Amino acid sequence: MKNDLTFVNITAERGKKAHGFTTVTPEIQIPVTVINGRQDGPLLLITAGIHGGEYPCIETATKLAKEIDPAKINGGVVIINCVNTAAFYARVSYISPLDGKNINRLFPGDPNGTAGDKLAYFLTENYQKRADFYLDLHGGDLHEKLPPYVYRPGVGDEAVLQKSYDRAKYINAKYMVKSKSTTGAYNSRAILGIPCLLIERGGMGLWSEKEVADYKEDVYNIMAYLKITDKEPVLPKTPRKEMTDVIYLDADADGMWHCEFDTEQEIKQGQRLGYITDIFGNVIKEYFAEIDGTVLYIATSLAITAGTAIFTYGK
Repeated sequence: MKNDLTFVNITAERGKKAHGFTTVTPEIQIPVTVINGRQDGPLLLITAGIHGGEYPCIETATKLAKEIDPAKINGGVVIINCVNTAAFYARVSYISPLDGKNINRLFPGDPNGTAGDKLAYFLTENYQKRADFYLDLHGGDLHEKLPPYVYRPGVGDEAVLQKSYDRAKYINAKYMVKSKSTTGAYNSRAILGIPCLLIERGGMGLWSEKEVADYKEDVYNIMAYLKITDKEPVLPKTPRKEMTDVIYLDADADGMWHCEFDTEQEIKQGQRLGYITDIFGNVIKEYFAEIDGTVLYIATSLAITAGTAIFTYGK
């Protein structure tokens, strides 16, 4: 690593940090913190707020950006405090209000696409491709409920997948889920050859100091594992459940969603998970469990639109 660490328009000298806004397009500016350590070492990229209503991770990124002391780390840490600032300030779930797209479904992006495509491409080219390890911080959105869990990539070079899995063991979460997606920010990064993880914590438009503290503990533990700090990483004492067979349900119609299970409940094959009615209360769609498993995620809103996530379970 050179003495100066520069990402687009933000430069931090050796042993210093710098922060500011980086312009992606005239309508998109992202807040970035560049922390340049005391000596050479790996580069960790952290993103938060790809979905603007996931508050615990955004608050965590903001606090980490202020707390991490460049004089006490090796290598560098780059934090994008909130990727989807338009959604954050508009208090919008899932999508960017600039084009109505879910940014996390657009990676590696398209420089000739709409706002979300361009943002995904900008992050891929200017940040992700330079990282030695990538942590994407998420959580339940404004209408979502979930327990703490960590996603590990399931598509890519086996060595990259194994490194990601090894690091996932140091995340203090109750569940570890193997993902088969290819378009998410961290999935796309794994396919490009960089180990990465996605952590989920919190939801329903709320955040707490406890959630932020737990999130920070995860990040600092990964920093220790990567030798960015001089501390030793600590394996969580709480046993975790690893899931490799996960089913994601999306709504088939606009309507009113009635969920019949809570997160972390056990379900049996054939049980009804929930149903959608029209505005007059007539049932238009029912959902039944295809396998035995544990409920990982539920949509908590009564209103639902076709194509949006409503229920996740697996084993």
